[in-house]
Amino acid sequence: MNAWQPNFNWITELLAVGGSFPSEQAETLAREHGVRAVVDLRGEAVPDPHVLRRHGMTLLHLPTEDMCGVEMPDLEHGIRFVNSFLDEGLAVLIHCEHGIGRSATLALCVLVHRGMSPLEALALMKRQRPLVSPSPVQFECWCAWLDSYRFTNEVDWQLPSFEEFKALAYATARR
Repeated sequence: MNAWQPNFNWITELLAVGGSFPSEQAETLAREHGVRAVVDLRGEAVPDPHVLRRHGMTLLHLPTEDMCGVEMPDLEHGIRFVNSFLDEGLAVLIHCEHGIGRSATLALCVLVHRGMSPLEALALMKRQRPLVSPSPVQFECWCAWLDSYRFTNEVDWQLPSFEEFKALAYATARR
């Protein structure tokens, strides 16, 4: 029997955020969890796109150093990639090594791009995956993207302060 347990949480019905997975579990991700696309933000590892493709999944690799912000062009590319699958009703897994910072940063951008306010997106992420806690540098990266996004889109929210972010992102999970 397969004892492997995936290290991800569904943030929405079709969007999952988590940590890395062994390539031999690609079939399980596709078959049992319905994942059709994977965004890998690890800079410390290079995934094999052929393994994922063999199981019907598309890979986007956006190498980002641990604890660092995702480069703006990579965020934009990642958002477009994820949305293209979500818009088709297909499940996407965004992951980094542990599913705490880099993957959360991109997923937060996706959620805001899809209509949530920044703090609403962060609160949802914390409810669904309590260990999510982007670093201060990742917060700055997210805010830079948010500022750019609100410059070109009509939004009814303000940029979150670091204090507002910290109160949610660094709160311990309550059970």
